[in-house]
Amino acid sequence: MTIKVPAPFAGISDLGFTARYRAQHFNEPQRDVPLLFEGPEPPMRRLTEVLRLLSETHSTTYIWTNPVMLSDEVVILAFRDRSVDGQTLSDGARIADYVLNLVRPVVFTFLHDCAAVAHLRLSEKIEMRVSAERRSIAEFALPLQDIVQPNGERLLWGVAS
Repeated sequence: MTIKVPAPFAGISDLGFTARYRAQHFNEPQRDVPLLFEGPEPPMRRLTEVLRLLSETHSTTYIWTNPVMLSDEVVILAFRDRSVDGQTLSDGARIADYVLNLVRPVVFTFLHDCAAVAHLRLSEKIEMRVSAERRSIAEFALPLQDIVQPNGERLLWGVAS
């Protein structure tokens, strides 16, 4: 399954990202969910620096990997579930955190961290396209306040390199 978010950052309409989920069984630890960002070179370089802030934060339930620039216009980072590190669900792992990380789309966690951790200003309306096996499943737009409050104050194109 993929979730495409075409223009989540305020002031930049040609920079977006895609989260890709691979199939897995419910009772196995969640696989990393890669996020692939594509856009023009100047804001992509600045975005990479902002994404490094996310990879430096520590949560007991998940981490962001270090961002990697694949080219001047493509960056990748991944969501890594930590809710069951070193445990299985039957060993008493944090089942609520595991289910939340599995069920809540990584897109929402990422957008929250962009605004709350990196203080990055997001678009007021977030569009998403969900597809699986090359078929469109859903297209929708949500007001940002339904995803995260408050919005960040730093514009991506205004972030120092």
